[in-house]
Amino acid sequence: MNLLRAVASRFWKYRLLAALFLLALLFEVAYGIAAPYSLSFLVDKAFTPKNAEMFLLILGLLLAGGLLSVLANVLGDYALGKLAGKSVRDLRTELFAHVQKQSLPFFQSYKIGDLITRFSSDMSSIDGVIRVTSPYFLREALSVMMGLSMLLLLEWKLTLAVMAGSIFMIAGPRFMQNKAESANIAHKEAQANFSNTVDELIKGHKAIKSLNLRERILLQGRKRIQELFHTGFRLHMTNSLMERIPMTGLLVLNGTMIGFGGYLIFQDQMSIGEFIAFLTLFMSVGQSGANLTYLLPALIESDISFKRISEILEEKPTISDTENAKELAAPISRIAFNDVTFGYTGQKNQLSSIHLEIRNGSYTAFVGTSGSGKSTALQLLARFYDPQQGSITFDRLDLREMTETSLRKYAALVTQETFLFNTTIRDNLAPDPAAAISDEEMIEAAKQAQIHDTITSWPDGYDTVIHHEGGTLSGGERQRLSLARALLQKPQLLLLDEITAALDPATEAEINALLLRLRGNQTLVSVTHRLDSVQHADCIHVFHNGAVAESGTHQELLLLGGLYKRLWDKQHGLHLSPDGSSASVDAARLAELGFFAGMELELLEDIARSFTTETFNEGEVVVREGQQGDKFYLIVRGKFDVVKDADGERITLATLLDGDHFGEIALLRNIPRTATVMAAAPSVLLSIKREAFASLISSQPQIRTMLEQSLEQRT
Repeated sequence: MNLLRAVASRFWKYRLLAALFLLALLFEVAYGIAAPYSLSFLVDKAFTPKNAEMFLLILGLLLAGGLLSVLANVLGDYALGKLAGKSVRDLRTELFAHVQKQSLPFFQSYKIGDLITRFSSDMSSIDGVIRVTSPYFLREALSVMMGLSMLLLLEWKLTLAVMAGSIFMIAGPRFMQNKAESANIAHKEAQANFSNTVDELIKGHKAIKSLNLRERILLQGRKRIQELFHTGFRLHMTNSLMERIPMTGLLVLNGTMIGFGGYLIFQDQMSIGEFIAFLTLFMSVGQSGANLTYLLPALIESDISFKRISEILEEKPTISDTENAKELAAPISRIAFNDVTFGYTGQKNQLSSIHLEIRNGSYTAFVGTSGSGKSTALQLLARFYDPQQGSITFDRLDLREMTETSLRKYAALVTQETFLFNTTIRDNLAPDPAAAISDEEMIEAAKQAQIHDTITSWPDGYDTVIHHEGGTLSGGERQRLSLARALLQKPQLLLLDEITAALDPATEAEINALLLRLRGNQTLVSVTHRLDSVQHADCIHVFHNGAVAESGTHQELLLLGGLYKRLWDKQHGLHLSPDGSSASVDAARLAELGFFAGMELELLEDIARSFTTETFNEGEVVVREGQQGDKFYLIVRGKFDVVKDADGERITLATLLDGDHFGEIALLRNIPRTATVMAAAPSVLLSIKREAFASLISSQPQIRTMLEQSLEQRT
């Protein structure tokens, strides 16, 4: 088995401990074989002739050997404890460090439950085989080999007869081995699937409740549990058969040995003492042989676990330092994308032939619709992926030719998917003790990120312990803590991905002002869909379908009248109060919607005043698939996912952002919603009910006709 070879190689690393364990084991097994063999001398040399001196001599040798065997056992246990403990420690450390070095594609390939099962169930199985099963296997194998050698010395004809009959004991478990391996693999996969389901249950509890998916998730959980039951039962029966077959074979061998041994005694070819010694030693050897077969299920399970862990250890990071990687040294005057093309899967490119330049100390913005490639470009700049074609250079140094450590010191990334460690605020802000960050620096960074007052309002202040990876905090609090943590690193390049998405308008304005103050001292690259945030940027690159469609300042792009102008107009005319509690829309903004086109301004103003403000937290449902529609919605601020259930799986059809709208068909027709819309971030909507809209246009039937025609064209 691969596992036994792997155990032997890890034991070889600590060869002195391994040699001590083997010496102790050899003495223990030798005594275990010599004790039954001594019965031949006791019966034939002491009991039958009643020779007291010989009896005392043999008894003394047995007692002395027994005492030495006990001492050898204690010494062997000590050596094994150290040897196994260090081997398991090394394997755990190797697996942990290897996973830590992996690139993003690795974590996208393996679900959390798959990795946790390898660290828990699989590693525990290997721990057991290294500490218990392998030493036990070695001891029983030595007992069989040394015992058979002694049996041949006692009576070779009877030994050969017994060995011929032992084929059944060996062939049976061997025949079942493939079935046992497949049963183990199926059970391991069922454990991983159940772990993934539990992970989704815990992390997605908000979405599960808001989408009313508890029954579906419960059915899925029951299905996974039933899989565990079936695979576990199959594994249990397979292992039981592997254990029962050798016992049946042992019974047959006992009969063969007693029958043939009696024949040899009657023929005066074997003494009674020799037969008793042979019988006792055979029972010991037979039990050792049976024990070896008992160990097979555990060895097979551990071998499967070892293969699963080896699968992880064989994974190579896609992003790693080259052999002659260079240190990135500041200052850098220019960062450039040089004909960069990239796709996550190789089947479709998210970026195609990107050319752009970022000057030192500048404030650069990447904007565009959802899926345009702007966040992908930022991830390439952070070197989470490497371009498939082209290059990203810092002055003349290719990003792929610099050490990752120097890049991480030079650049800091803040994303909308914030992660906080389950420790204190202080340790989250300064996770690296070697950085030696003072309290004054920490407080200053927290103030810049507009989170200091919030922290000091908590009873334990900066010593407040965060739980559930920050799940007890609001999205805005997590976002601001993440920004403060990045500022404390004092990076030369600050990469920001939708960092104001979860902030209220007042805090967003303060963060935007902070970015303007940082410009010049640091190079800023911000990805956002909210154009108000970047109108003062030095350069705005507008992404569309994986390419840079336009570049320039805010005013230059507005004058250009292209994609940026259309995006700006879509978000323009929507107003939100500083505290985010109320919103409004201009009549002119409504006129830009195709189905409101042609309406008189006075009527549009009445419609605008009829809108009401609605707020939603992350995970809350706005409309549910199948429900009757009675409202039209206009997104003032936020992010919404349009999802649909298909064969028990939730599919995201689209993502809606500031200025988008949905539910316009509900203004005229009382039909069920065709999809579910749920908030993906704290959001604010304007809504108008069908009844209110109908009363406003009741006196103008021509408007209803125009609206019907517009909606028919859209659908």
